[in-house]
Amino acid sequence: MKPKLSYHIAGHYIDLFSSETEQLKRMLPGFAPFFVEYENQQFDDLSLAFFVEESLDAEEIESEEETVLIHSFDIEDGACSLSRGAKKYYFTIQDRRGAVSDTTENKSFSLKLEMQTDSKSIRCHCVSLRSLHPGHLKFSLWMALAFIGIPRQTVALHASVVIYANRAVLVLGESGTGKSTHTKLWLRHITGSRLLNDDSPVIRIELDENNQPVPFVYGSPWSGKGQCYLNERYPVAAFVRLEQHTINQVTRLSKLGAFGALFPSFPPALLKDEYYEEKICNIISTVLKTTPVYGLQCLPDKSAAELLKNTIFQ
Repeated sequence: MKPKLSYHIAGHYIDLFSSETEQLKRMLPGFAPFFVEYENQQFDDLSLAFFVEESLDAEEIESEEETVLIHSFDIEDGACSLSRGAKKYYFTIQDRRGAVSDTTENKSFSLKLEMQTDSKSIRCHCVSLRSLHPGHLKFSLWMALAFIGIPRQTVALHASVVIYANRAVLVLGESGTGKSTHTKLWLRHITGSRLLNDDSPVIRIELDENNQPVPFVYGSPWSGKGQCYLNERYPVAAFVRLEQHTINQVTRLSKLGAFGALFPSFPPALLKDEYYEEKICNIISTVLKTTPVYGLQCLPDKSAAELLKNTIFQ
């Protein structure tokens, strides 16, 4: 078997198999706090085996079957697409830097994932490790964790997370609405608070001390510009959907309102797929039964942070 790098993320083992493990390790500096060394773990017990395979011919990473496009979107220097065939799902990133070209279709491939819902193994095909964009590798691992994690009630959310009194507050909202700004207000004005993750924490439904399924949140290797990579776990005190406003006010949302607040923060591509949408709705259903969800309309000031803290931690 190929050499491997092993990481422990949100309670799951992720093994990266490659002939160039040292190069992959250098490409993933944010994964360092999650790195583990173990020899006795059996393959069948792994949460995810991620095989990185090189192909010098871009045509070789084309799908072996006809596919239907589920969703397409852009990331830094890349155009992404998720599609489904009769047997497999495929996730592709086309590299916009133009380093390696498929001249037949005037496209540049960065990588392609082959994934199956009944398998713990994912194959990552890239034209060349030397030309592979580190951000694309990192994002492909984010997609891989979502793919294998969502059926196991584990998923990364678009959120910024602060820890206070050993519990987590997840601030949700569209890009540019001020999630990071609000959590910085906690760090500046709420004594005892600290940042867990600033972009993509992982929530996982687990049993609490009363044997009840509740959401816990984990730090992750995906943290955006905040670059906060903590391998820690906390129970969730509340989810908060943030909206910029001319006054500060917080409201506990109804179940319908809470569902609408949570749903857009899950991986958009997988929300477009019927199988994964159902699994995500199951996760949200558990959250709604156990954890408060608030709507926060606010200014970017100290009073907004204090209002939310006093509401959640009464």
